[in-house]
Amino acid sequence: MELCVKGIPEYDVTRRTRKGNFLKQIDQLIDWNAIEQAIAIHYAPVSDVAGRPAYSGLLLLKCR
Repeated sequence: MELCVKGIPEYDVTRRTRKGNFLKQIDQLIDWNAIEQAIAIHYAPVSDVAGRPAYSGLLLLKCR
């Protein structure tokens, strides 16, 4: 009888894949355009002193 034991790398890949699938499903369920418009009312991104573009409000929300 042979035991099948997953190693840490295989477990990690499986875990990340499930998380990725979950995030794709959430991305399809949520109307991000409506949320982006609501954020735009309160957040106006501006460039910093060095001229680099600011992050969008939606990106900041998703990273939180």
